[in-house]
Amino acid sequence: KYHRVKVEIVNQVARTSVDQVFVNHFGRDIEGTYIFPVPEGASVSEFAMYIGNERVQAEILDSREARRVYEDIVRRMRDPGLLEYMGRNLFRARVFPIPANGEKRVQISYTEVLKSENGLVKYLYPLNTERFSRDPLEDVSISVRVESQVPIVNVYSPSHRVSVSKDGAGRARVGYEDKRVRPDKDFLVYYSLSKDDVGLSFLNWEGPEGGYFMLLASPRFAAAGERVVNKTIVLVLDSSGSMSGTKMRQAKEAARFILNHLDRGDEFTVVDFDDTVAAFPETLVPATDENIGRALKFVDAIEDSGGTNINDALLKALSQLRGGERPNYVLFLTDGLPTVGTTETADILRNIQKANAARARVFVFGVGNDVNTELLDRISSDHRGTSVYIGETEDLEVALSNFYEKISSPLLSDLVVTFRGIETSQVYPRALPDLFKGSQLVLVGRYRGLGPVSVVLTGKSGREEKRFVLEGRALVAGDSFNFLPRLWATRRIGYLLEEIRLQGSNQELADEIRRLGLKYGIVTPYTSFLVTEKEQLMLDAAAPAAQEAIAAGQTLGVGAVRAAKATQAFKLEDRAAQV
Repeated sequence: KYHRVKVEIVNQVARTSVDQVFVNHFGRDIEGTYIFPVPEGASVSEFAMYIGNERVQAEILDSREARRVYEDIVRRMRDPGLLEYMGRNLFRARVFPIPANGEKRVQISYTEVLKSENGLVKYLYPLNTERFSRDPLEDVSISVRVESQVPIVNVYSPSHRVSVSKDGAGRARVGYEDKRVRPDKDFLVYYSLSKDDVGLSFLNWEGPEGGYFMLLASPRFAAAGERVVNKTIVLVLDSSGSMSGTKMRQAKEAARFILNHLDRGDEFTVVDFDDTVAAFPETLVPATDENIGRALKFVDAIEDSGGTNINDALLKALSQLRGGERPNYVLFLTDGLPTVGTTETADILRNIQKANAARARVFVFGVGNDVNTELLDRISSDHRGTSVYIGETEDLEVALSNFYEKISSPLLSDLVVTFRGIETSQVYPRALPDLFKGSQLVLVGRYRGLGPVSVVLTGKSGREEKRFVLEGRALVAGDSFNFLPRLWATRRIGYLLEEIRLQGSNQELADEIRRLGLKYGIVTPYTSFLVTEKEQLMLDAAAPAAQEAIAAGQTLGVGAVRAAKATQAFKLEDRAAQV
């Protein structure tokens, strides 16, 4: 019925507690037999079952005596539970009775010591046993709490989409949950330990066709109030007539959230546009209480009307910026097409390129289905940002405020990564993002060479250039990181799809996407497979509307938005979703 796991890891000693309910769909009492695999070297420390609402702890007996007691109780139709060791790394839980059309709750706990290799610790939970379940489970959840005397930096799951939070330098939480699923792969988490301000972890896998690598980079935990780099934010809001109603209300709420969460060392302005363009204030101002209050009144007074002058709005926003020590961010929100002023895509892109002397990152939020995805994606990709598309029924305020929280605290900008000891190729993402408090850089690519590998990460913190080094890391043999080829292929497919969408149809690129999809079992607009729960992430990409939009070069409508979302899903995919 459900499968719930709580894990506590303290200085690499992991205690895993499993709570499950089994369902008997038959009209008679039955005995349940559960084969439970535990990691090598782990010891089962507890086994309990519920008789009614009472939790009954198992006793540790000689295996022959335990079996005799169990079978005697079964003959007398009472509730026993027996945990037997079946050989290396396998335990068998026998439970009787599971009542007719009823349930039986069982709990198992085990303890293990996790290994650390080059500062990287691995935790594995055998969740794939649930693929044998007759029905999907009502809910599955895994909660991991990590404590370490050495600061925790990178936390990464190649198997599942997880949430990660840190509440101290040596404390982290990892969460996963889902409903109505039949899990078919083990749950895997890596975390690395480092005393450096930015921790670097290098993973590799080598096969017959060459090597694959992943570089993780995360800043150490930053306590509340700890200094981050001061930034410049220009918020650009579309108030054309098509934004009327719910979209305008949500846009204003999102703007209020951003204004209220500016750091006091930031500078900002707000640009409002329809046919014309207005800014408050006309120049950048510091994020004082007074200026934020005036900006909030400006946002409140915005009314929706007129057409959509995208060109002049972005030129106005970029003209506010200047170079220097601060990272510059433009948050651009629109629901439409350029209908006023300069409207040709090529002209708008050329004008923005000339105007962005400050090398600002431009993040685009497209609302609804009537957006020009080609224009918006080109704006974001040309200026080292990302595009986020919010559907007609999605909450714009939540999407924009969640995104802003991720970029609100820059620690390191203008990143550059260099490798020694190997020759790298086809590395993604092509343009490195800034590193924010609580964020993580995930870089994947191909390599040639024998190592050892040294990695140098440089970036700017204000006016100061900082340098972080991972020295002399030997290449690892074996299958420890065999998820890397598929993860790399997913990222490369995202890059190729974007090339086709933005540059036009290309048979050579389409053939490569098809080859990668078939080789690695990835659903793409050019490959079709039997879709099960595990392909859920890529459903938008496989949808006919997305396929048709890419094939026809569409830039408007439902298909174009789905295709744009699918491309982003591939490009930003940080998990080997189907290992």
